[in-house]
Amino acid sequence: MKLAQEVKDAQGRVLCGPGVELDQDLIERFEKMEVKFLVVEGHPVQFPWERPLEEELKALEERFSRVAQDERLQMLKEVIRAFWLRQKGEGSA
Repeated sequence: MKLAQEVKDAQGRVLCGPGVELDQDLIERFEKMEVKFLVVEGHPVQFPWERPLEEELKALEERFSRVAQDERLQMLKEVIRAFWLRQKGEGSA
């Protein structure tokens, strides 16, 4: 397996770059450094609990629709929305 993305530690420091071949020793070192996940080359896996960004944003709007008059909760909704957009690498939706 080869890394598809750089690996970072909990402080955001880059430990390894994309394209590096994984072996058992490297995986064990990552484990000791408490790296939580790796992204490897290959076909993406869609987990049953994951939804496309468009669906997530629609569900977010629905969840917050009952509290449209609450300014603080609307601010929270916008923070969540912005986070998801950054996570997915999208500019806007």
